[in-house]
Amino acid sequence: MAHSRRSRLPARSRSVTGIPLSLALIALLLGLQLSAALDSGTTSRVRTGSSSVEGAAVPGKNESGLPVITEMTLGTEVQRLIDSGAILPMASFDAAQCLREQNIPDSVLIMEEVAWGAEETPGWLLVHGPGDRETLRSTGGIVSATVVLPQCGSVQDADPAANLLWTGQVMVGSV
Repeated sequence: MAHSRRSRLPARSRSVTGIPLSLALIALLLGLQLSAALDSGTTSRVRTGSSSVEGAAVPGKNESGLPVITEMTLGTEVQRLIDSGAILPMASFDAAQCLREQNIPDSVLIMEEVAWGAEETPGWLLVHGPGDRETLRSTGGIVSATVVLPQCGSVQDADPAANLLWTGQVMVGSV
């Protein structure tokens, strides 16, 4: 009686360059998802040449035309400011005095009038650090950001901590 043998591939041969086929497929799917997320993250980044008030119809701005920022959007806004290189005049706001009141020894690199949080509290976003704006634009890196109320730096008798809305560090890329 002839014994018939079926040719079965061993489990080891169902692989791609030594990696099990199921693991290779999972890695491929994860790679595609990461690629799509990276693509959507970089194409949605706003690059503008100025920070002029564009009106209330612009997404991310309030009725006064000020950018509405939160902790979640702060990094994007700081990157946009650095990319645009726009510098606003201090007007009646003394940013240097405000930072001194907050015990921050840095110099202001760039600043913007903003609306903070869901309540759209009027404030100033101060981007500051020990370096200079041009070095930051060319190399990127970590920069400090502080959001304060407009009266920061103007009332000597007030508690400086009452003017602080948010402070921290933000990682930015080069332009």
